[in-house]
This record gives sequence, C-alpha cells and structure tokens, in this order.
Amino acid sequence: MSTAATQAVTPISTDEIATRPATRATITIGTHFVVDVFSFVGVSLMPLLAVMLGMGTEQKALLLALGSLCSGVVQPLVAWVSDKFDTRAIGTLGFVVAVLCIGSFGLAQNFTQLAILYSVGAMGVGAFHPPAAAITGHMGGRKRSKYVAFFFLAGMIGGMTGNVLIPEYVAMMTPRIDGVPDTTTGLRSLLYLIPFGLVCAFMLARATHGVGHRHTSAKSSHTEWDRSERRQRWFAVGVLYVTNMLRFSVNMALVYLLVEWAGEITLIKNDAGMMTEALGIKASKLNGMMQASMQVGMGGMGIVLGLILSAKYEKLVFTLFPLMGSLALFMIPRAHLIFEGAEVPFAIGATILTGMGFGAVIPVSISLAQRLLPHRTSLASGLMLGGAWMLAFTGPLIAELIHKGLLNKPSAPQWMLNGAQSLPEWLGTPLLEGMGLATGFMITAGVLFLAGLIALLLPGELVRRVARH
Repeated sequence: MSTAATQAVTPISTDEIATRPATRATITIGTHFVVDVFSFVGVSLMPLLAVMLGMGTEQKALLLALGSLCSGVVQPLVAWVSDKFDTRAIGTLGFVVAVLCIGSFGLAQNFTQLAILYSVGAMGVGAFHPPAAAITGHMGGRKRSKYVAFFFLAGMIGGMTGNVLIPEYVAMMTPRIDGVPDTTTGLRSLLYLIPFGLVCAFMLARATHGVGHRHTSAKSSHTEWDRSERRQRWFAVGVLYVTNMLRFSVNMALVYLLVEWAGEITLIKNDAGMMTEALGIKASKLNGMMQASMQVGMGGMGIVLGLILSAKYEKLVFTLFPLMGSLALFMIPRAHLIFEGAEVPFAIGATILTGMGFGAVIPVSISLAQRLLPHRTSLASGLMLGGAWMLAFTGPLIAELIHKGLLNKPSAPQWMLNGAQSLPEWLGTPLLEGMGLATGFMITAGVLFLAGLIALLLPGELVRRVARH
C-alpha cells in the first residue's frame, strides 16, 4: 500500500465498489458504534470522577469544553488531508489514540492528568469521523442519506451503550474492602477495554484503507458550476454549519446540565447534603441513563429521517425539529412541578424529545452538505461534524456560568466614587450571580429555538435540486 502522505490513492470504480459495499460499510458503521462507546466513557463517569479527583463544577465544565474543542479542531484538518490524498489512515490512527487514552482514565491521579487524557482522546475520536462518514456516504451512492443515517445511528447507539453500561461495568468491577467500595480499582478496569478497541481499529483499517470515497465525476461537475451556483452552494453549507454549531452547543450544554441535574436528584432522593463515592456511583448511573435518553432521541429519529425523508421536506425538518426540541428542553427541570415523585421518567421523555430536536437532523445535514460539495465530501463531513463541534465547547462553559455563576459586582467601582475599595479588589470581584439549573435549561432552549429560525435561510430550490446527487 502506498504512503498516504506522498501518493494519492486512485479511487476505485463504481463497479468495484458494488462488489463489496455492504461488508465495508457494515464494518465502518460498526466501528462508529465502538468509537462512540469510548467517547462517552468520561461523560457517563463524570460524577464519579469529580468525587475521586475533587473536581468542582467549573472543572467539570472545562473538561467537557476541552473534549468538544479538541474533537472539533482536529476534524477540518483531517478532512482536508483525507480529501487531498484520498486516504482514511488518519481516521484509523485517531481511533487507536482514542482507545489508548480513554482506556487509561483510571490511571489519572489529578485533574491535569485527566484533562490531558480526555483532550487527546477526544482528538482521536474527532479524527475518526470525517473520513468514516465520507466513505460511508460514498458507498451509499443514491442511498447516501440512508447510509449516513445508519452511520449516525450506530454512533448514537454506541453513545447510549457507553452512557448506560460503562458506569455499570465500573460498579461491577469495583471491589469492596471492609464494606467500602474501592473505586480506584473499578476505574482502572477500563484498561481491559483497550485490546477490544485495538482489534476493531485493525478491522477498520482492513475495510477502508485503499478505498476511495469520491465519485470520479465529482471534480468535473464542480468545474461546470458558474459563480452564482458556487456562491449559493457555499451559502447553503454556511447555513448548515451555523445551525449545526448552535445545535452542538446545545448538545454540550445539555450534557453539563444533565450531569448536575443527576447529582442534585441523587442528593435529594438520598437525603444527603454532600456527594460521596457511593453516591457518585449512583449519580453516574442516573446521569448515564439521562445521557442515553438524549442519544435515543438523536439516533432513533435520525434513522427514521434518513430512511423516509424526502428532499422536499428537508428544509422543513431543519426548522420544526429544533422548535419542538426547545420546548421539551425548557420543561426538563420543571418535571417535579408536573409529576411530583416521577421526575426521572418525565425528564427522560423530555430529554428524548430534546435529542430529537437538535440531533435527528444532523445526519441529514451531513448528507446534504456532501451533495452540495460532491468534490469535497470529507470537508463537508468535517464542517458539519468537527467544524461545528469545535465551537460547541462554549456550551458547557456558559451553562456552568449560568448555573453557578459568580457573585455580584458593584455597578460602579467604589474606589472611583469614594475610595472605599481599591481597583485590585474591584477587579477581583466576580461579575455574575448564578441563576440556577432551571435558567440554564431555559437559555439553552432559546439557543435551540434560534437554530430552527436560522434554518429558514436555506435555499429550498437548491436543496431539492441536489437530492439526486
């Protein structure tokens, strides 16, 4: 096999692809499942990791933000290299890096070590996605949307599996010494997942390396576009990018809000005033269930849209689904006001609807972007995934600021008025008073509502015209 950095791999013909598309696509889609199991290890175990390493809310928010930022930053770069050299090798390498780093979370002895492992692991997860999504779409041909939807669904199921089973796995692997859980040993059992991940990476390499992901006619079609056509296509991609960025920001903000909501509910139900290691395991299980509910909405409706959605209605769902999800998101922290004593089931249902609102249209956006830019399918995938995900790091940081906030700062520096307070003292005074979880959910719902409105700018005629590409 020729080196990707020095020689472009010649794309195989459509006839050659037709000989083994199901096998190659199945392996790629199945690998996406495994990648996303690993990607949600840190999210599902966040309450427990916070107890073990003494992390505060700001550190949890920072960790989530670093994961989003690092995963997003690497994707456009990987997409560009994948398109230029028509190679998938970087995606496989990223998978290997992710498996090694995430499987080593239990070895972290402080926040800094965990942050490094979390960030590098997120970069590995991010590197996998653009080339894998591009080759999956290419194999689908005229069924591109369906193939991408299955790819997306596999990731959602992987996220659900990681969120629900990883805390259970750690709890099962946690021995008790004189009745006290040895959670350090339980967390280190994540190392046992590394060999399985590496085997899957080897299977991915065998299935995808050397297989092109661009149609041979893509470049010639691109050169036939006039200036107006190119401008309109890039404008449409820009609208998709902005709306995906807002939706991913909502996604990451909700991850943080659900972590904190699960912790508060656990303390309330156990009549406790402080989180312990035992309660941390319980909170992680509840958090995993809530995070998985979000994945159910994203993946379940995502595959439905991929299978039945006509291009005639794509613009409509880009608008209506976020509007619906924003209402459900607004209601999550108000569950106790409607069904007292049944907060968790109600919140699970609302979280599923929220996931549908911001996540179900993501595979449609990937497929549409690939159709709009058929000569840059990895770049299109990278923009819709990593490019948008990169800016989603602001979600948990802003959510934490709204949740906990800071103390009030005087409206004007007192040292300027009467000398009663020095400038350094005033500068050291925080700016904002925390407004609580309910306000955090409400503002996040407003951002999702805005994403739905922006989608109205999509050129409907163009969206319908590229449906057959």
